[in-house]
Amino acid sequence: MSKPPGWDAKAISEIAARHYGDFTGLFERHDWPERGSAMMGKVQTRVKESYGSIAAFVDKHAARK
Repeated sequence: MSKPPGWDAKAISEIAARHYGDFTGLFERHDWPERGSAMMGKVQTRVKESYGSIAAFVDKHAARK
């Protein structure tokens, strides 16, 4: 089943808010260097580098609700 356009960005945003408070918290917790507006341009790349895929990131955090 294919996912709708933008599902990945929406999922990352929801997880960042729920588990880390916001994008800054997500980046700080993972020791990713970007801050401010640079975070938006790199968040999907950083998630894929750390978790292998956006889906794996979602699955990892689904268990931590």
